[in-house]
Amino acid sequence: MTEEIKLHTERLIVRSPRVEDAQDVFTLMKDKNTAMITGFIPMSNISEAEGKIRRGISGRNMFVITTEEKPGHAIGVFEVTSLKVSNIHGEKQEYEICYFLHKDFRGKGYMTEVVELMKRYLFMERQADTLIISVFPRNDASRRVAIKNGFIFKNLERKCGITGCGEIADIEIYILEKEKYLNPGKQDCEETIQWMEKQKWINNNGILYPIPGYATLLPTPGNGVFRIYEDILTGRLGLEKIDETFTFDFKIYDLDCEQFMQRIIKTWSSGLFINSNKNLGVIFNGLKGTGKTIAAKLLSNRIGLPVIIISKSIKGMLEFIQSLCFECIILIDEAEKTFKEEQEVLLKMIDGVYNSTRKLYLLTTNKLTVDENLLGRPGRIRYIKEFGNLSTKAVNEVIDDNLSDPALKADILELVDTLEISTIDILRAIIDECNIMGEVPSDKELNIPKGLFKLDLIEFYGLEQNYHQEVRNLIKSQLNINETVKEWLMRATNRQDEIKEKNLNKNMLEDKYDCQIEIVTISSVSPIPYIGLQLNHGTVTSNPDALGFFTIEHERHCNVSELYCFIGNVYTPSLYRGSLVSNKNG
Repeated sequence: MTEEIKLHTERLIVRSPRVEDAQDVFTLMKDKNTAMITGFIPMSNISEAEGKIRRGISGRNMFVITTEEKPGHAIGVFEVTSLKVSNIHGEKQEYEICYFLHKDFRGKGYMTEVVELMKRYLFMERQADTLIISVFPRNDASRRVAIKNGFIFKNLERKCGITGCGEIADIEIYILEKEKYLNPGKQDCEETIQWMEKQKWINNNGILYPIPGYATLLPTPGNGVFRIYEDILTGRLGLEKIDETFTFDFKIYDLDCEQFMQRIIKTWSSGLFINSNKNLGVIFNGLKGTGKTIAAKLLSNRIGLPVIIISKSIKGMLEFIQSLCFECIILIDEAEKTFKEEQEVLLKMIDGVYNSTRKLYLLTTNKLTVDENLLGRPGRIRYIKEFGNLSTKAVNEVIDDNLSDPALKADILELVDTLEISTIDILRAIIDECNIMGEVPSDKELNIPKGLFKLDLIEFYGLEQNYHQEVRNLIKSQLNINETVKEWLMRATNRQDEIKEKNLNKNMLEDKYDCQIEIVTISSVSPIPYIGLQLNHGTVTSNPDALGFFTIEHERHCNVSELYCFIGNVYTPSLYRGSLVSNKNG
């Protein structure tokens, strides 16, 4: 565990961040006015603060500022970015510093105190050669802090900065050299520092390769969200940074997966798992619009590791990912499509036999049609989260936030309760229709998935396919006139005996054929099964016979059919089993 850094001024404490600082950091970094004068992107969710803190702890590049009176309450943030720069004098260690305070604590001289303290720490403890402060021209307070602390104006860089709100702006550069810090009265006799050379060379096993002089050598790519970049001419792979973290420009509603996320974080962070140095694989499965990708991004923010997004299979990608010498998250959206033709690459990647360091693989899938060698193998995929219907809390919040006429809410809830599945996209479409037309749409007019019926079925789970016809014939031969399959199953094997536990035809079949026979109720868009109907996470492959027997081929068990018997008892389903409508006034 990284040792906590704790520094003191007369009035303040500057220390390493803690996970419990997340709410204070979120409060500081969601402020758009502060973002306009500092450059960070305003946060929209506390999970972003959690991820930033974890990255800050790991990289030792983030500090929180507190008062001596309230050491547990963060009132500001101080960040450093390490840069290795080569010039005519050799390699130099530079740190670019960034700082900001909560608006209630400005104008008290606090930040001047903090920068004075951190100068000493960075020069003496972190062996900095140069400190750099970049200031937007409108940020008078930050400029005053820099000048009071002895920083010298170096130059103005035109239109090369972007504020946290996306505005392109000039940047004033202020620097402080270690020599001037140690000898404040001494004149600088050297020529202006050369910030770059024309060319640098990399020595790779005795072979020298040129790279541009402006290139910076880094021990890792740092934190952020990356995608794999392929040089069209050379085929060389690299990482292209696309953002600092995942951001959301919309409200995130209840995803009903908080405990699942906590389990993943706890497993990944546990000493047992760290010492094993193994990869951790997680699948978020569900239809589009059920929130699986949002959940994967939120989890990435909270863990705080660099994220590499894979959207297509690239030649050499397996070796490239395995060669990365830092812990990171590999996010693969719609993995069943991305690696449809190259599932072996995905298997080898997650196995991580030649890994330099462990990695967390987050896969999202619309259907669990990934390689069967991933399923049922916790060494590869440890956790699977199924995303389905919106929670009742989310349904109510979405309606309350977006419906123009609250009087229509009760009818919308009744309509949603009759759907086959509820997603944020479906619910928004219904609400939009209400806002446009002033009335709740008919299910026959709007293209929404209606769950019109529920079917009572007998499931012969685990019955081998080559025994299907034998079981059908056995039951048919023993049925009495007007007796149903269900009644026969519940009849005692010897009609003269009283019905006793495990003395039923059902138990006899289970013992003989090593299967489980259960009565199940399944949602359906049709009152009866038919070939091609999607039913119970599978596809109906035969029509019901005179006794109701038919088969379903399941997605998880390709080319293997399960035997079912259609009982009847068709009735209109309730997606939320009444809980949504009963709470419509809550």
